Amino acid sequence: MLAVSLVGVWAASRPAIIDRRWAPEPPSFTEHYFLVVGKSRGGRVTAFVRNPEYNAGAFIKLRAVGVAASAVTLRALGRADIEGRLEGGTLIFPTLVDGPPLRFHRALPQDFRWFYPSPTTSWTYREPTAGADGWPVGRLSDVGMRVAPIATVMNRIVALRTPSLRSPYVQSISIERHGRLVVDQYFYGFSPARLHDVRSAGKSVTTLMVGRAIEDTGAFSPRTRVLSLLPQYARVSNDGPRKRHITVADLMTMSSGLACDDNDDSSPGNEETMQSQPRGTDWYRYTLDLPMVAEPGTIARYCTAGINLLGAIVYGTTGTPLDQYFARRFARPMQFERYAMWLMPPPVGQAYMGGGDYIRPRDFLKFGALLLDRGRWRGRLIVDPRWIAQSLIPRSAPTGENDRYGYGWHISRLSVDGTPYEAFSAGGNGGQLMIVVPALDAAAMVTAGNYNQFPVWRHFLPAIVTALARSCKALSR
Repeated sequence: MLAVSLVGVWAASRPAIIDRRWAPEPPSFTEHYFLVVGKSRGGRVTAFVRNPEYNAGAFIKLRAVGVAASAVTLRALGRADIEGRLEGGTLIFPTLVDGPPLRFHRALPQDFRWFYPSPTTSWTYREPTAGADGWPVGRLSDVGMRVAPIATVMNRIVALRTPSLRSPYVQSISIERHGRLVVDQYFYGFSPARLHDVRSAGKSVTTLMVGRAIEDTGAFSPRTRVLSLLPQYARVSNDGPRKRHITVADLMTMSSGLACDDNDDSSPGNEETMQSQPRGTDWYRYTLDLPMVAEPGTIARYCTAGINLLGAIVYGTTGTPLDQYFARRFARPMQFERYAMWLMPPPVGQAYMGGGDYIRPRDFLKFGALLLDRGRWRGRLIVDPRWIAQSLIPRSAPTGENDRYGYGWHISRLSVDGTPYEAFSAGGNGGQLMIVVPALDAAAMVTAGNYNQFPVWRHFLPAIVTALARSCKALSR
């Protein structure tokens, strides 16, 4: 049998398997995989994987396809072969991705709902649907916005019909202005009800929880030294004056001085290194035991472990488990629907505050409304407005992040048609971006599946800010 006979799009799906503990309930959804087999002009048959949920193809890479009898092999130079087999009209790959074998069939028309961003190549604006989540909805024109600049962004997304490994996977865009939800658009089969992994965008929520805990307890401030708040961890490895001087603010600005750099695979505090420690490791203690490489407050490096450690302070000062504190102070008063916070393995067992929670996009967008309305959601005070203001002051510039950083918030300055705009954002791997532009009284939430493809999703923020600015300015001329 010749490999060329496999040319085309093959589809497979299965329930997601996420091996973690969750509160209040685990996320539940279906994963979709597409094996795209093509033939070059030179006759070479290659394949790559499309996967809107996790972007699995970015890890598998482009592969040459080999066929011998019923055996199908995907090969790439310098990488282990991926072995599969053809049984009747089904392609079976036991090890293409982690979990049970994937069984591919020739893609049917209904499968392409998850392969293409939209059934059509032209976007039509529709007013969002009102729900029970507290959002007042309206049309763009109701809040002084024009459709055309927003349509420019949307049409670029839906026009995609020749996908590649580096194609964007924008899964949703939601926009609010003047406190009204005016865009709520989903792609690749996603919907308003579906939870989404917001990744490191959750770090910004962590620092909001810190501000709320300061207000609730009066037990500490940004200047308080971390170890004074964690007496159970008083004896730490690599102890010394520098470690004893780390403050809460140093953790929030990623300038603790700990040997913790997510952009350096050899760093002992790298997030993946911490999470791969033997079962039974206390991740709070692991972080506190790290060596020091700089004076606190002098050098900023992207450090998820440090943001997560803030959870130990919130829990220790409030005496409330983190998932319960989030539910009581944020999720319930902000009218969240379903969401899932993942819990660290024992012995800690608390919610992981470095990112990775599953939240509906239009619920996460409410944090944008919170920033714009001085800490309020629908008139109800959630966070002290003074804390909001303090959080958005530029305080550091983590290496490799290309922007400034406040207390857990990215701060960017962009020019649109000659006018400068300051934008605050909560950002996560893959293109999870909640963007706030105070000058426009507008915020947007973007979710995407371009994990580990920063060159792809780094363009999302300027594109959205440009669309917002042009849309808001258009009617004022």
